[in-house]
Amino acid sequence: MTSIYQTLLAQAPQDLPNVKAIHIAKDDNPNAKFAAIELDDGTIGLTYTKLGGAFAKLQDENLYQAFIGKSVRELAAISDSEQDWQQVIGAGAINAISQLMLKQRGFHYAKAEDTLAMLNIQPGEQVGMVGFFAPLVEQLRADGIKVTVIELRQDLVQQADNFEVTTDASKLSQCDKVLITGTTLINHTIDGLLAHCGNAKEIAVVGPSVGILPELLFDKGITIVGGRAVINGALFMQRWRSGDKWKESVVRYSLTKADYRV
Repeated sequence: MTSIYQTLLAQAPQDLPNVKAIHIAKDDNPNAKFAAIELDDGTIGLTYTKLGGAFAKLQDENLYQAFIGKSVRELAAISDSEQDWQQVIGAGAINAISQLMLKQRGFHYAKAEDTLAMLNIQPGEQVGMVGFFAPLVEQLRADGIKVTVIELRQDLVQQADNFEVTTDASKLSQCDKVLITGTTLINHTIDGLLAHCGNAKEIAVVGPSVGILPELLFDKGITIVGGRAVINGALFMQRWRSGDKWKESVVRYSLTKADYRV
């Protein structure tokens, strides 16, 4: 099966910028769970570092220094690797290419709407989550909404009134609305999860690591795409390095297929 990242590379221009820098933070930085791939033209792609053992491996700069100064296509190509550290920085390169393509199209992100508001969750509906979105879980449980969270770790499995954490992804088939973390794009589990979402009226994929061309996600049946786009690279890098919140250096966006225009 052709991965979503391979699809993006097939559509990308042949003449792409080189990688200027691969920014990986130390663990004492509050921003350490996200890395930034910076291109020569200033475009930045974000990615999630705390996937498996990727973060610890990426503390060794020797692993990825050879990609700096090379075409971003070379770095993006390792996104389909089985090694988690390569998946992480390869995904950042994929996102950088996507953001470059959107800029070239003249696309402008609209301000993000509240995720729960966009899902339009109704009384009696069941919500599935891939990734534990703690504040949303608390809000939904307080509203009496049944929530099923899919987790990889067996030690996190639990069950209570209207709330379940399970490793059984097939339980997504019972859900009316589904919220999926963007890290499922990085580790290539998104297709397997979507196979269980045939009964869902809305499927949202969200997170700062969701930077790929939105139409590639809509083509998979996803109805809401939410991510972050860096709009001021210099300010972003200043805030990222200092551990500050990104604030006006990025735009947080939520898109539906209906309102996505390029």
